[in-house]
Amino acid sequence: MKLDPHVCMQARLSRDSRFDGKFYTAVITTGIYCRPTCPAGPAHEKNVSYYQSAAQAEFNGYQPCKRCKPELSPNQPLPKTIDQALALVTIEPQIHVADLATKLDLSERQLQRLFNDNLGVSPQIFINQKRQINARKLLISSTIAFADVALISGFGSLRSFNDHIKHQYKLTPSQLRKSSKQEKVSHLQLKLAYNGELNWPLMLSFFKARQIPGVEAVTDRYSRTINIDSCTGWIAVSKPDAGNYLAVDVWVNDFSKLAEIVTRIRKMFDLDCNIDLIRTQLAKHPTLKPIIENYPGLRLPGCWDIFEFSIRAILGQQISVKAATTLAGRIAQKFTKPIVEENAEAAYPHGLSILFPKAEMLASAGFDDIGITNTRQQTLHTWIKFFIANKPLFDNPRDTESFEKTLCELKGIGPWTANYMAMRGLSLPDAFPAADLGLIKALSNNSELREQLKLEDDKPLTGKQILAIAESWRPWRAYAAIYLWQSLSAKNN
Repeated sequence: MKLDPHVCMQARLSRDSRFDGKFYTAVITTGIYCRPTCPAGPAHEKNVSYYQSAAQAEFNGYQPCKRCKPELSPNQPLPKTIDQALALVTIEPQIHVADLATKLDLSERQLQRLFNDNLGVSPQIFINQKRQINARKLLISSTIAFADVALISGFGSLRSFNDHIKHQYKLTPSQLRKSSKQEKVSHLQLKLAYNGELNWPLMLSFFKARQIPGVEAVTDRYSRTINIDSCTGWIAVSKPDAGNYLAVDVWVNDFSKLAEIVTRIRKMFDLDCNIDLIRTQLAKHPTLKPIIENYPGLRLPGCWDIFEFSIRAILGQQISVKAATTLAGRIAQKFTKPIVEENAEAAYPHGLSILFPKAEMLASAGFDDIGITNTRQQTLHTWIKFFIANKPLFDNPRDTESFEKTLCELKGIGPWTANYMAMRGLSLPDAFPAADLGLIKALSNNSELREQLKLEDDKPLTGKQILAIAESWRPWRAYAAIYLWQSLSAKNN
């Protein structure tokens, strides 16, 4: 994309906010680059150059303005492939150009052309400059340790980080941090973009009804403690009023797990689904069409941790959502110690006090005083032993049927539990718990559907009938289930 100097000049002179993030103004005489909305007095046009991206401006030797902070400006609308590339660079800041091209299913030559046309620099230059820009953001906006800033930004070592920052900004990391009067936070702040609608109130209400006390807290945002290997900390996810992204606050004691944390959050809130395609296909069915129209942006709620969710799913067999949540909370309270904030910067959000126990911690646990039936206790022991021995099964399953078959070989695990784990625990879009009482009720009470099936009595639909109905919903049966549950929830309220 070639910038029109005349258009850019008119935009910067008018300080039109609609151009914020679409180009950058660099002043040759000062060596500074700005947003087009910068409040500083406008430079003479003969002393100005225009750039497509902050990375391009910094590559050409310009420093970001301290007044308008152009490196924090909103991203411009870009082709989908470039958006995907930028997302990958954000998640994996140490990624190489060859790996980036492979993940995008492009040749390196195609990738070079895309970056040059849309961002004005090559992929390698962009990645390098992006690391420096991200590092500067963290230095001026947070109190995160320099070693963690280097890790998060993608530098191979603390020495490399120090050298690049000093060379680019003419200040050491310490000097750069001290030079900023901006209020600083002790944690990392991220923006996770998505396409299409996302009904945040519905997503929050779903998680709120199922939150495990001490582990999760749901208000106008979703917060929880996290525990990946030896990495512990917390996340808080919220939805700003404007913009197609979720705002995420993260604090952990090991930022090397950041890529996995981002991946889990995206799956948990279903940020990568093609919601428009799913809605269009499911709306062809007369039973689902009015529900879909009433609840735009409804997505498939996932989970943070598959083991935690599996325990919750087993506890939920044949009891209410509230009862299962209470039992899960008792297990968490009994088998983990309260969080000890050895690092005061952790500052866990209100309501978060414990980590959910790992499978190994429950391997020999006794559940006698939890309020769980003997049969369910035995199922839990069987499941925990199976999970520890078969962790690879849960890494990246794609086939719902084979997953269900494997789990149903275990005593106490039936099709409902297996499909519910696949649906929400693993985010498999075609998983479908046909034996779920809610789905049976939602479909059996539909008069048009009963008339279509020529059902004269008031008996509920059988599992076989429901599976036959759901055949036309493939491969999005999990989304159909969420819509049907939501229709029941609305009637109950």
